[in-house]
Amino acid sequence: MSFNNVSFGNRSGWRYNWVGLENYQRILFEDVDFVIAAQNFFVSTLLYVPVIIAVSVIIAVLLNQKIKGKSFFRLLFFLPVIIMSGELMENISSYGGMAISANRLLLDVIYTIIPSQNVVLWIVSLFELIVQLLWYSAVPILIFLAALQKVGKDMYEAASIDGASPWTAFWKITLPTIYPLVSVCVVFVVVFLANFELNPIISIIMESTYDGSRREGYASAISILYTIVQIVLISILYYATRSRKTSVR
Repeated sequence: MSFNNVSFGNRSGWRYNWVGLENYQRILFEDVDFVIAAQNFFVSTLLYVPVIIAVSVIIAVLLNQKIKGKSFFRLLFFLPVIIMSGELMENISSYGGMAISANRLLLDVIYTIIPSQNVVLWIVSLFELIVQLLWYSAVPILIFLAALQKVGKDMYEAASIDGASPWTAFWKITLPTIYPLVSVCVVFVVVFLANFELNPIISIIMESTYDGSRREGYASAISILYTIVQIVLISILYYATRSRKTSVR
């Protein structure tokens, strides 16, 4: 379909008009919306994925400790996976549930405490970014948590007897144990971010499908290019995580 201009007739069904690489040339060299969105996605994903993995490891280690209400906190971090599917997520996004800047009452309270508008905007943007990263970390947290529960307590007890601090035990026991799963989480996070409903590229593909000057052939070409971008990202991050070697000593 990406090598054709595709239209749909009520009686004849799909109609294909061969155009070769015209759709790809138009996407890459004429229409700049996809190229800009793909560049932003590429850079932001390279920055987000290491942070998401680090946050997931830290939270998984904390949730693996003996604390009261451990089941509640685990449910709390997994709740975004349930919310981000279906109509509920669309309604939350439409009515500003994902952004503090949409809540005028909360902004007025912050402005009362901090008069500087620039500082308030910086704090709000930072907080919204942290919330998004926590939402994206739900499944990696569960994966790392499952791996941590398989680590024998006798290893930590033996390390403690030998004089190892909790920090040393983390680097020598915890991290090498869960590190093989980092690559799995990297692949999941990249695919999740790429296919997230609020991703601008998804909107570009959907709008192109119903645009009379673009239609399904153009949208198919964008989808193939977007798939290539995802494969390149996964390859870079997967190779980076696989190239680092850790071992239990």
